[in-house]
Amino acid sequence: MLTIRKMSAYYGESRVIQSLDLDVPDNRIVCLIGRNGVGKSTTLKSIMGLVKTPEGSITLDGAEIIRLPSYDRVRLGIGYVPQGRDIFPQMTVQENLELGLKAKGSREKVPDYIYDLFPILPTFAKRNGGDLSGGQQQQLAIARALVLKPKILILDEPTEGIQPSVIEDIGEAVKRVNKELGITVLIVEQFLDFVLGISDYIYIMEKGSIVREGETASLSAEEITDIMTK
Repeated sequence: MLTIRKMSAYYGESRVIQSLDLDVPDNRIVCLIGRNGVGKSTTLKSIMGLVKTPEGSITLDGAEIIRLPSYDRVRLGIGYVPQGRDIFPQMTVQENLELGLKAKGSREKVPDYIYDLFPILPTFAKRNGGDLSGGQQQQLAIARALVLKPKILILDEPTEGIQPSVIEDIGEAVKRVNKELGITVLIVEQFLDFVLGISDYIYIMEKGSIVREGETASLSAEEITDIMTK
């Protein structure tokens, strides 16, 4: 599905990621974890073409995308929810969802599965996005990324600032997206309980490099915490 090889990424002249290798196999949920400032969000921005990546390779289903603009990566099947959600606060919930369709030039209506995954959205369809709670905004942001059923859904810190009950709802929705819709998922996250409860495979990052990886079932919370706190 998504393959990164020997990729480096820069902010200005500062190299944040150096020679990164990472694989997100088809139909799996992969989590990238690590302390603040180690390069996790930069990795996602690199996949989306939002930072400089002069070295290496990023392929989606075998096709090289590292030189493509961000909008072409979306059209090829990448759905992205950045940290902070980036919904449009002065637009209604319905308008935010319809804008997601327009990103690909689609004239279709919002698919019913979106409302099945996030049943709060029809209730708030005419409410401005900025009037929603943090958890409701996150559900809207994920739904907007899903309206065109991407090949891969990329989420940056989806539990940040959200109450536990909504975190559980988001986790269940993401698992359904993966199992029922067949969408591959890549998540950057720091809430370890969420990571252990949702992922199939974990990468641990430190200073722009992967220092440990493995099937989630093979890694204990204690082992992961020990690596991240050294």
